[in-house]
Amino acid sequence: MPHAPAVHPSTSRWKPWAIAGLAYLAFLCWHEPWFIRPLAKAEVQAAFEGPLAKARLHPGEREMLLAFFNSDDGRAFYNINLMQYRVQAQYPDGQARAGIVSGRDANKAYANVVVPLLLERAGYPVFGSAKSGDLMMSADAGADFFEELAVVRYRSRRDMLEMILDPRFIAGAPHKFASLEKNIASPSIPFIVVDARALVAALLLVLTLLWTARARRLT
Repeated sequence: MPHAPAVHPSTSRWKPWAIAGLAYLAFLCWHEPWFIRPLAKAEVQAAFEGPLAKARLHPGEREMLLAFFNSDDGRAFYNINLMQYRVQAQYPDGQARAGIVSGRDANKAYANVVVPLLLERAGYPVFGSAKSGDLMMSADAGADFFEELAVVRYRSRRDMLEMILDPRFIAGAPHKFASLEKNIASPSIPFIVVDARALVAALLLVLTLLWTARARRLT
């Protein structure tokens, strides 16, 4: 009977690393904004004159959002959210929602809508924390209003705008307004961050090392 061709040891040795490298490259193609065009001002104008024309925004928010989207640099960013919840959820239409009593209940309902929309666009929560106290205060009174801090990663400003325009987000947005007494959202460009890039690289490294160790035991 003919024998199967022998696999060269060096080929077998490098195969797991080649597969891991390709898998990481595929992940980066999804995770990074390499193939996403920055927003054009005409696109932003069309969104705010169309679907967002009647959006419920606090005074000055529309101008801040327009300035943010119109200055799209094509880079990923991290949105820092400082949040204070309502004791009782208050929906814009004045109607209660089944199973939702407190602002935190409404925020959970909002998260159930927005997290899948983020993941579809390579966005995800990076950090969340409840404030346990204050140590220093050199700002105006009331600047320490927030109860929780959350940091969310967005692949691009285009992804954020497309998410806001998604019908599922529009349907879930009342939960956000119902949940928060006060909220500050501040986009930032980090210079030190550990996000999914590092975690996926570490996972692939561990899996590849386990694969190669197993292969050595079997040879």
